[in-house]
Amino acid sequence: MSLDLERAQYLASLPFLTAQEAGELLRTGRHEIYRLVRAGHIACTRFGKKVVISREELDRFMREGIVVNTRPMTKQVRRHLSN
Repeated sequence: MSLDLERAQYLASLPFLTAQEAGELLRTGRHEIYRLVRAGHIACTRFGKKVVISREELDRFMREGIVVNTRPMTKQVRRHLSN
């Protein structure tokens, strides 16, 4: 998925973003944004099923530079790490 300059500038100007828009801006998918929200790394507001993230919150998350692995480890990975 390519994010052109006009779209990036438009997204950067929005005070609130949907999970899809936040994913575009961070060059990841909306499902990854949902995982970050569920893990408590990004705060959001919910309107029914819609997740809305403030631009300030997204900027805070990026400034902190936390390395996040939102995917659970598989048995194979755990076995490899325990050796």
